[in-house]
Amino acid sequence: MPRGEDGFVAVVALVFGVLAWAQMPALCGFMFSSTLAGAGNFIYSVWLGALIALIGLATAAGPLLRGRRDPLLLIGAALGIAFLVCALVAPVPYESACRATFTAFTPHWQGNDVSR
Repeated sequence: MPRGEDGFVAVVALVFGVLAWAQMPALCGFMFSSTLAGAGNFIYSVWLGALIALIGLATAAGPLLRGRRDPLLLIGAALGIAFLVCALVAPVPYESACRATFTAFTPHWQGNDVSR
């Protein structure tokens, strides 16, 4: 039986699923450009994304276990699961994307050596 808050929970799960992925350009592009290690800190982006994804999945778990299959709920859960799988199975492409974002957002006059 659907509950009244399931629609809200579906939106929250979707927002957290999107945020798990969307935090990478912000962290790698803007925040890491002000650190000495730069894009070498990509693991912090992975941890933050995993935490956000886990929160979204914990939010979606209740309605999913009750049998709800709203599109927003399923998309949010899929985005969270996809981020966790990417973080565990394929960190190298994530690191490459972080380094590319870092390079794109770091002014060249700062000497953005991403080889560290």
